[in-house]
Amino acid sequence: MPLFNKKFESKIIPPRTGRCNTGFPMVNEDLDEYKQISLNLGNKELRFADGIWIHSARKGDVDEVVRLNRRIKTLEEENNMCNVKIEVLLDLLAEHATVINVLKSNKSS
Repeated sequence: MPLFNKKFESKIIPPRTGRCNTGFPMVNEDLDEYKQISLNLGNKELRFADGIWIHSARKGDVDEVVRLNRRIKTLEEENNMCNVKIEVLLDLLAEHATVINVLKSNKSS
């Protein structure tokens, strides 16, 4: 009798063949209807866009606000990239200036 023998063997699991509700048709809903959520409170209309509620009289107002928010984000990213480039260039300039000063001091000595 071997000391380390297999007492239990795992069974092979059959692959899944598809969706659970195979007898029902696929749901085809237009999700664009749910992207434009609006709330009317008396004479005020609020629209939900980009995670915030915006007070607007027209649908175009919300689209304009969303477009401007996206533009602000891209400009902020561009501004951050320019600041990083300026810092890198200043570091390179400082390093180059120290190398030149060291060379001048070695040359004059």
